[in-house]
Amino acid sequence: MEPHLKPLPRLKRRAYGSAVNIERSANADAATSLYVVVLRATSAARFWPEEGCETTVHEPKLAPHGVRIRIFTRWVDEGGTGVPRELIVEVRGRAASLDDAIDSFSRIARPVATIVGFAANVRVGALEVHLAYDATPTQQSREFAEVFIPDERGPVSEGQRVRPHLLEALWKAIFAETPDGARITRALRHYELALRNWHIGGEWLALNHLWIASENLTKAVVRKTAEARGITEEELARSFQLVTNDPSRPRWKDLLGARVRQEIIFAGDTDTYQLAKNASDGIEHGIWEINKITSNALKCADKTFRYIRLSLTDLLALDQQTADELMTIELRDVQSTRTIMRGRLVGDAADPAPEGQLYPSLEWHAGVGSITRNGTTIAVHRKDRFTVRARPGVGFQPERLEVRGRLQHGQAVVEIAEQDVDVEHETLAPSARVLDAVMPLVDGAAATGEGIGHDEATMIAFNLFGQAVAYFKSITVLLDAHQPVEALPGLHCLVILAARFEQMTDIGSPGVGVALRLVYDEIDAFASGQGVDAELVRSRRADLAAMAHQRNIVVPDVLATPETSRVYMSLGSEMQMAHAAANAAYSTATWHVQRVDDEHRRFRVAVETRPLIDLVSSAAAIAMLELLEHANTLFGWSGEVAEIGGLLREARDINEVAAQALDEP
Repeated sequence: MEPHLKPLPRLKRRAYGSAVNIERSANADAATSLYVVVLRATSAARFWPEEGCETTVHEPKLAPHGVRIRIFTRWVDEGGTGVPRELIVEVRGRAASLDDAIDSFSRIARPVATIVGFAANVRVGALEVHLAYDATPTQQSREFAEVFIPDERGPVSEGQRVRPHLLEALWKAIFAETPDGARITRALRHYELALRNWHIGGEWLALNHLWIASENLTKAVVRKTAEARGITEEELARSFQLVTNDPSRPRWKDLLGARVRQEIIFAGDTDTYQLAKNASDGIEHGIWEINKITSNALKCADKTFRYIRLSLTDLLALDQQTADELMTIELRDVQSTRTIMRGRLVGDAADPAPEGQLYPSLEWHAGVGSITRNGTTIAVHRKDRFTVRARPGVGFQPERLEVRGRLQHGQAVVEIAEQDVDVEHETLAPSARVLDAVMPLVDGAAATGEGIGHDEATMIAFNLFGQAVAYFKSITVLLDAHQPVEALPGLHCLVILAARFEQMTDIGSPGVGVALRLVYDEIDAFASGQGVDAELVRSRRADLAAMAHQRNIVVPDVLATPETSRVYMSLGSEMQMAHAAANAAYSTATWHVQRVDDEHRRFRVAVETRPLIDLVSSAAAIAMLELLEHANTLFGWSGEVAEIGGLLREARDINEVAAQALDEP
């Protein structure tokens, strides 16, 4: 989604945080190509979809030609709901090479996370380079690099809006040349790290970073306070009853710093100041256990956040209205929320855990029902579904849903609150249970053949078996995503392979000669293509024929079509549907169309029609299990014949019921 970007002022000063220890690129003056570097970060600070920010930065050492920075939130459509995901920072400018652009542009961009997090007073993760490329319009061949960072998926935390006008004011203030700019920069970075650690159990780390921020700000606050009062720093010290002219006590500046921290940065809140200082000393000198440090942090971290934020807004010399608005944005813990489902496992079983698993469990499928903008906050209305994973005959009776986390204003108390969550209690469907039981039988049967050798002919057949397993697994992935229609082409291929294995084990069958015939036919078809080395193809076919003759393998002249096999005919309706799906027939799209009311319809990517899911699931199980029975015979495996047969009968029963349900008007 392309955001509408609100321009920020053109900034022709040093890049934030890059004033020291940065070497000028050796090729900076040779920059001729235009590059784009895109960085991403997980973030609870979010722009609305129609918002974003843009600015231009000129940094003599890193970007002498200037760069344009665009900042926005990636919003994606998930089931018809716009969902906020990562914070995106795009940097565009000239550089000598792709690597030079990645290095210099990322150093310019990374502090953006610090400023955005401070503006919204909520966690923003570290920015990482996602991709970079040569964007010079005249290029026909472009350098390109992408770091494989998975897209953010799953549950969405609540968050806070980035207000563009506040971000604009912060940009101006932070980029302004001031004597204490470096101190403010360091304090902001520690405030950022405190936000990242603001979760239940991380309070002591957050407090430690806040204390370091207060130490970084101390000299700046001393200087500003003295200037505001029109006195010297020594006179300021004497106003705090400190002795400044006694040679035996020369540390009056250090003592002044401590008094300024307590009286000005911590606003005279002696209790909070002392709790924070003692916790910091306990960490720095290793004299306290973590639980004691945590105890202090629980009592004072949220207040310390506010004191540091107030000092930063004051030192940035923001106008009063902007400073006041920044202080109204409450600190928010978006990392500690945990959802707990309580209930009872009901059923007659000595062990409720499903076979092959250690414990019973609920498999959660977290979704987003809607996103609501509540003023400057983002409320997420969740829609969760869970599947009971337990032994057959054991069910789950849900009793209540608990949501635990930190209270809004940062207290360390755990709250159990009502949450706007829709929960669908879904026991494991029989078709899903049958589908889950197939692969353990496949793996078990194949394991019995580890000591059995293969010649080239049986190896070809084994490779076909492996391809069938791959098709089966792809079908299960699509079914898990509620896309049974898209699983149909894979089902068609699986059934064809099951038909070939049926042909290989029928009475009077040529056995693996069927597999060789398939290879012959492919070689013959390949040989007729343009640019093919016909002699090489004929040689390969001759080698296979010689091998078959040596092993007395009969290769039939022609194969019966898969459609004549028992497995194919037993799944005739599914195969007709699969043929339509493979040809992108419109009838396949109709499964995705959902009726809203008499006049309205909508297209849903996920198909929730249970009989269709059951039909495709059971058909896949039937095809794979029948193929496995034939593979046991063909390869001499000793798979669990009784279990395979029992599961196959169950799959056929489910398939018949599903087909009848779909036939009903």
